[in-house]
Amino acid sequence: MKKCILVLSIIVITNFFAASFVYAEVKRPVTNPTRENILEDAVIDLLYPQMVKAATRHYGAENSKGIRFDCLKIVSIKKLDHPGSMMFEATIEGMSYSGPHNPPSHIFKVTVIKNYHTNGWDIKSFKVRNLKSQETYQCREPA
Repeated sequence: MKKCILVLSIIVITNFFAASFVYAEVKRPVTNPTRENILEDAVIDLLYPQMVKAATRHYGAENSKGIRFDCLKIVSIKKLDHPGSMMFEATIEGMSYSGPHNPPSHIFKVTVIKNYHTNGWDIKSFKVRNLKSQETYQCREPA
């Protein structure tokens, strides 16, 4: 009987501590669904494939299959040529991570362009830097 109680108490204690680690999550401030935030989310969604292409170039085709991004934001966006044209240059930035339980590893900053010489959005340049262990990165929830 003592062994049974001991085993049950060990199971309960183990489950309690395991549950406290599994359900930890990052608290992010709620983003108001303003016009600007909704438009930024739409541009992020539009340019997400370019982030994936940049990851493929950086990590290689085989190693980039599990790469995902978090905390995406538009750093800058500008109109090219003349007012009324549909030519743009935009820079998007976010953290990359691999696998569901791994911490973020890199910060990707991708500049894309759409002009007379491109067929849709093309990568103009990208920069990748390691995320420092104690670095905090500002995130916002999609609107």
